[in-house]
Amino acid sequence: MQINVGHLTEGISGHDGQVLGVIKNLVDSGKNINVTTISVGWRVRSIRGVLKFISRKLSRFPNLNNINLITKCYTFSSFSNIDIFISSGANLAPLNLALTKKNNAKNIHLSSKRDWHVEDFTAYITTKKISPLRNNLSPDIVPNLFDPAQCMGAGETFIKENNLYEDKFSLLILGGNGIGYKYDETEWDEILKNFSDFCTHSNTKPLFITSPRTPTEVENIIQSEYDTSFSVLFHSENKRGSFPHLLYVATNIFVTEDSSTMLSEAISSGKRVACVYPKNINAPEKYTEIIRKYEALNFIKRKNIKEICDGPFNEMIDISTEVKQSFVEFNKLLIELLFEH
Repeated sequence: MQINVGHLTEGISGHDGQVLGVIKNLVDSGKNINVTTISVGWRVRSIRGVLKFISRKLSRFPNLNNINLITKCYTFSSFSNIDIFISSGANLAPLNLALTKKNNAKNIHLSSKRDWHVEDFTAYITTKKISPLRNNLSPDIVPNLFDPAQCMGAGETFIKENNLYEDKFSLLILGGNGIGYKYDETEWDEILKNFSDFCTHSNTKPLFITSPRTPTEVENIIQSEYDTSFSVLFHSENKRGSFPHLLYVATNIFVTEDSSTMLSEAISSGKRVACVYPKNINAPEKYTEIIRKYEALNFIKRKNIKEICDGPFNEMIDISTEVKQSFVEFNKLLIELLFEH
């Protein structure tokens, strides 16, 4: 039986990555999924702050009148016959709730809780448990599009196509300022220099992945000073390229700590990740919780920028068993909520 999923999106890549990760979990569980992307915006952008406030307050009491009022706060593309609505981020929770009730559907949402109630969602996914209710899921790894088997398949193909059997690589995944993390120009220079020194000491070739938040100037330095033929650079390609193969071929993986999406994707390769943090951090508690959880699970090793070039070198810590088990447990709970009565 085909299951029609409505993906509510504001076009925020981090949120969309989490939603697509949940959809991937459903597909991996053997479900026949058909996805409709529903683009969402505020009805009047100039008063979006007011509309955000109104929609959140109305979501506390989702009766018929309030549901209709919530939908009038937004614009959204057309859809039909949706079985499950899914969204991520606080802005979309009220609309998800309203459309679910109007269409007699099920729903999944990923974000911290605000005015609405967890019980109004079929599955409510958070970093840590916020409710004793069964439908509040807290997976070990933030949902994303990667898993160890996928990375291995892509990596083995990449190695074969480029005859890289004798080469060793280290990978640096760069984010940028955001979620309370701030890097100054000196720190960016230091990150690149220390990573280059690490590659020299470990006798590995450098690979890079950049993101929309990576300063263009930093990406330009990477292009001018390194061989980037195998790297995935956002600004030069003007898109977020595919990179599961790089996660597989890299013996050493470094990720700047400012993105839970990037960290989760790297961890999902089945390798422990070194996450790099700057001096200036003022992250919210909900984000710090993610970092603490990954550290407690031994999925990451935190390093300040000066520690990048420290050893050990080429000591790949395999966490693939733990990652796979985490996915299995999350999938089982999600499937039970959505399909078992």
